[in-house]
Amino acid sequence: MIKIEIVQSEEGFLALASEWNALLDASGLGNIFLTWEWISTWWTCFGRGRYKPWVITARDGNDGRLVGLLPLASQTVNLAGLRLRQLSFMAGDRVIDHLDAIAKPSHSHAAMPFFVDCLVGKSVEHDVVRLDAMKADSAFVKALLDTIEQRPDDASHMAIDSVCPYLSLPDTWDGYWASIGKQSRYNFTRKAKRLQARASGPVSYRRVETKAELSDAIRELVRLHQARQQQKGNPGAFAQKRAIEFHTAAAERFLDKGWLRLYLLTVGSQVIAAIYCYKFGGKFSFYQSGYDPAWAECSPGALIMLHAVREAISEGAEEFDFLRGEEPYKSLWTSTARTDLRLRIATSMPGWLILRAYQLAYQGRRAIKANLGWGNRHAKAAS
Repeated sequence: MIKIEIVQSEEGFLALASEWNALLDASGLGNIFLTWEWISTWWTCFGRGRYKPWVITARDGNDGRLVGLLPLASQTVNLAGLRLRQLSFMAGDRVIDHLDAIAKPSHSHAAMPFFVDCLVGKSVEHDVVRLDAMKADSAFVKALLDTIEQRPDDASHMAIDSVCPYLSLPDTWDGYWASIGKQSRYNFTRKAKRLQARASGPVSYRRVETKAELSDAIRELVRLHQARQQQKGNPGAFAQKRAIEFHTAAAERFLDKGWLRLYLLTVGSQVIAAIYCYKFGGKFSFYQSGYDPAWAECSPGALIMLHAVREAISEGAEEFDFLRGEEPYKSLWTSTARTDLRLRIATSMPGWLILRAYQLAYQGRRAIKANLGWGNRHAKAAS
């Protein structure tokens, strides 16, 4: 027997801290974006005051052990003059991937129908469910899609694929270096020689390993990332002060846990490139990077990415995950990708009206991209 509860207070959410990661470890998901450290840091920096916890917990009816949870948050939003109650993943407004319900394998089959019913059952009080970056092949997603597709009169929905490139890693660096081909090896060697020729001091790569150096390293990451993105006319991932505060806090907690992989490429005392990754569950996840545009001719962004891949292999990681997005540079590193899913579900008439407008807008954008030759994403809508 399973006991289901929806935790809707900050106190109740924070009380889950001691059980959260143990359940994640038992689930086998191996996703750093579902750790207590990531979720609770998001709550402190972004959630509190804007959202309310809406965490569905499943406990063993015999001993009260936590055997499943779905980390959601509720928010009241105003869209097109309508005031809607919306559910979404905690931290779903950040660039994160492969989200899922967390459950012990022994209890997953029993817990999933309860999770689905809390989202799209007949007694729900919210108007819209907005789930981004879900692990497309998960038992939770399958159960949710099966339910809403069998009840078209009760729940309109829209599902959009998100491409998430990744690189499977060999056991050795020599194996990887041989696999990329003669031309790629030549290009990387040429870029490294060009950097050495221009440098007026020693060229080195450094991993951030202490709190004493973390603050300056984050500052350099932000500076380099923003410089490159602004050069391209983009706002950049660290345009908001709150985003910098979030990643500073998350990086500090990850450093304590041994999960942070932040590398700097320096020429003398000058940092010219940085790459921000995490190591968790047997894989490296690449989050952000940046380099000094003044050194663009030396390709410091490619060189520090190559260094991160080499470090991942040396640590025995099985995968280098580039996360969501079809940016052209990712295709230079890998041709393999998995699919995550963005799902929008309407559970009331106001929610249906907004979803329908969203569907029409998305279809219009997709048509424009197709005509211009942009993108390769697919969408499915049912109403």
